[in-house]
Amino acid sequence: NIAIVHLSKSLSDELGPSGITVNVIHPGMTRTPYVSEMVAKRAKEQGSSVEEMERRMVQNSAIRRIVDASEIGYLVAFLASPKSGCITGEVIGASGGSSRAVFT
Repeated sequence: NIAIVHLSKSLSDELGPSGITVNVIHPGMTRTPYVSEMVAKRAKEQGSSVEEMERRMVQNSAIRRIVDASEIGYLVAFLASPKSGCITGEVIGASGGSSRAVFT
């Protein structure tokens, strides 16, 4: 992941003067068919309901739920729009507050 971050920073420096922005979106657990299957599988293995398994999996998340894939899509759409022209060379967390890392 650090290589992608470094590449995006280099590209943003190189392409910025041409008005091209380059950013990295770092999503956390995102509700997709794969994640839904994984949650169901873990719940079955542990003799738990899917709802209880989800509650356990997101207990350290600030929003206490799995991020929906559409929310990542909205972020991508914003970053691709002219309204985000001043945002470049950034790593943008979209984890619902589950990441404990601090990016500087």
